[in-house]
Order: sequence, then C-alpha cells, then structure tokens
Amino acid sequence: MGKSLVIGSILVVLCACAADAPPDEDEIRLTLWTQDYWVGITGHELDGVPLDDPRRAQYTVKDWYNKVTRDFKALYPDRGIHIDIETLDWASGFQKIDIAVASGRPPDVLISTSGIALKYARFGLLEAFDDDLSEEDIRDFGPFYGFSEYEGRHYFLPFIGGNRYMVANLEIFRERDAVHLLPSEGDRLWTYDQFLAAARATTFDRDGDGEVDVYGFAMPFQRNSPQQDQMPFFWGHGARQFNDSGDSLVINSEMGVKALQFMVDLEHVHAVVPRGSAGLRNNDVTDLWNAGRLAMRQAHHGTRRSHERALETGVIEEGVIELYPMMYPSLPGIDPGAFVVADSPCVFRQEDEEKRELAIALAKFLTNTRHEREAAYALSTLPTRYSALDVWADDPFQRYVLRVARYGTKDAIQGYGIPLVNMTLSAFQAAMSLQATPRKALDDLARRGNRFIRRDIERRLRAGAE
Repeated sequence: MGKSLVIGSILVVLCACAADAPPDEDEIRLTLWTQDYWVGITGHELDGVPLDDPRRAQYTVKDWYNKVTRDFKALYPDRGIHIDIETLDWASGFQKIDIAVASGRPPDVLISTSGIALKYARFGLLEAFDDDLSEEDIRDFGPFYGFSEYEGRHYFLPFIGGNRYMVANLEIFRERDAVHLLPSEGDRLWTYDQFLAAARATTFDRDGDGEVDVYGFAMPFQRNSPQQDQMPFFWGHGARQFNDSGDSLVINSEMGVKALQFMVDLEHVHAVVPRGSAGLRNNDVTDLWNAGRLAMRQAHHGTRRSHERALETGVIEEGVIELYPMMYPSLPGIDPGAFVVADSPCVFRQEDEEKRELAIALAKFLTNTRHEREAAYALSTLPTRYSALDVWADDPFQRYVLRVARYGTKDAIQGYGIPLVNMTLSAFQAAMSLQATPRKALDDLARRGNRFIRRDIERRLRAGAE
C-alpha cells in the first residue's frame, strides 16, 4: 500500500471516530420531535420564488427550530445542552411515536396534536405542567389551556391553534340572488333549516343541459378526518363522539342518529350534495370549489392564504370565488360545535430531575408570546395566547376565524379519535351509500370501537405494570 494511501486511510478512520465520538459526560441531551414545521424561519422566505429556483435549497424545515433551540441553549451558558430535532409527517408520524413509546424510548419533548398528548396522559406517561406555570401564563393561554386537562392536571402547552368553520362562495350566491340566505349578524350563526335553504338555492343547472353543474355543499368521506368534517354536524345536533373521559364511544345516541340521517338526506332526499358522496375525497371537493361549482364547503385557519396562493398560481381564476366565512349550522337552542385543536408540546416522564427541568423549560420557551406569533404567521394558524393575537390585528378574515374558535369542543381532540378514524369513516360511508341505516351504522361503530378502546386500555395497563 502506498504511503499516501495509508495516510489517507488513517485520516478517514480518525474523521469517522470524531463524527461518532460519544457525547460529553456532562452534556444533557434532549430529543425534540415535531409534526408541525415549515420551510425557513418566517415561513415566507420563498413566497413568490419559483419551484425550480435554486434559492429554495437554502432553506429547510428545521430552520426555525434550529434558531429557537440555539436561543434556548444561550439561556444556559453554564450547561452543556444538546438538542436533537426530528420532524415527523402526518401520515407515518403517529405510528413512529407509538412505536417509540411502546419500546420505552419516546422523545423528551413531542409537538403533536392535543389528542395524542391526552392519550399518553391517560397512561401516566407525561409530565404535568401545573407546578411550572405562572398564573399569568395560565390566563394568557385562556380557553386553550383547558384542552390540556386530564383528571385535574394539565399535560401540554397550547402552541399552534387551528380550527374549522364554513365558507361560502359569494360569487355563486350573487349569481343565484341568494346572498340574503347567508348568516350575517354577530358570529354568523344559523340553523339547519337555514343552511338547507341556502344549499337548495345554490344547487342548479348552470348551462341548461338538464344536469346539475353547481352544488350547494359537499364534504369528503374518503381519507379525511371525521372530527374535522362530519362531527360538527353531530355537535350541532347536541350529540358527541365520546363520553367526558374519552374512553367510550357514545356517538350512537338518538341525536347522533339524527345528525347522520341529516347528512344522508342532503344527498338522497334534498340532492344538494354530489351523488356518490361516500366516495368523495378532499381533492374532489377542492376541484369543484376551484372551478366555481360549489357554493359552500368547510374551511380551516389557512383557507384564506391557500386561496391567495391559488390565485397567484392561476389555479383559481379571478372573479370565480369570493370567500365568506361563517359558522356551522345547529339546532335552535344548541350552540354550534367546531373542530378546534392546539398542536402542542408535551414532555414525557423524566427520571433525571435536571433533564425534566430543562425539558419543561424548553416546552415553555417554544410557546412564549414571541414564538406563538412567529408560528402563527408562518402557518396562518391561530395564536393560543391572548398576548399573541395581535399578529392578525389588521386582518378581518383571520380575526373572524379567531373569534369563532370559541365554539371548539374537547370532544374533537379525545385521544381515541385518531385510532378510530378508519372505523368511523367506514360507518359514515355505509350510511351515505345506503348500505346501512344511520342507526345500524352507528350502533356497529360503537360496538366495535368500544371493544377496541377496552382492549387498548387493558394492553397498555398490563405493559405499564410489567
């Protein structure tokens, strides 16, 4: 072997050893996993930058978290702190989290949905924040803080708020001389009868060929979240998916059956939603909407921003859509209900007190007023602190979205909502396709779902006792 080759080989080995060098014994290592992230620090560095522009390579989905963790470590100059950051997607991320928890190797800090945190709190796997927050912080979080409660203790800090509501296309309502049918006062509340009247008025044959071209309403039943899409129609009937403790399905109540029957009738009696709704995906609904063939649909905190981008890229033509936000309908005397969530950091149980202190401090740092503003601006989401609401002070549309977040219900974020998504959708699809009556579909769902919940609780309790 030549002399230069020997020297080169030694250098490679030395470099490899340096890269894999064990951490300093005094260094405290924290792991931060997050399902919420955006490209760049502000989330807007690439606004208007073409997809093939090489400038895009300068930014990553960890930029903001890298900045924040650097700032956090600077608060502790006398301590050696290393923070490993990992981003998880919304498809496989839940499975990875569950596997890590089951193997006894969860992250120290996890940013995920409220329901995920509540699920792990049920089994005593999380640190509570009650003894580490000031009264000022608790007041500042407002109603979002209540979402984190389980058996009197609070297990996550609200961070990235999101909600659902309804939106109408005013262009279609003007076309049909039906703007007066939309709610306009206060929080823009209305009844199911009023909603149905608006949907009927905006379901029509536009080109005169005898076929319906524009539908009053549509929502997906395939590959979607029932908590976000279908459950608001249950809450508006006074029904719930789960009991108060979140460990039993009660969706098959009398009012639950009436709610599902109402959705079935939208297609099969009133014909104000597309035929074959059981097979609709979110993309199908979006295609109808973008083409100006849908008068009302459900919306979310980022709808206005998505609409602006669609206009910029030519996906939506000028003059086809004008957004008008409003709340879900409900029965007289019953407040509407909406999916409101706060993706939030939780801290898994720590044996080392110093590490626990730092993990709690990191979660608090991530959710301070400054960072709440930055995250809300980056993602067009809702701040979960009163002190950060000014991020949307000059935006009437987002101020309305913020205001109606008060109709959120904890039923939307119970921990077993996500594991039962497919089972729940199957029940709704069976009813919408007339393969089962709403009563049978919901009774079957409650029986199967409650069996799953009981077995899961028993399995986790056995694992915790071993």
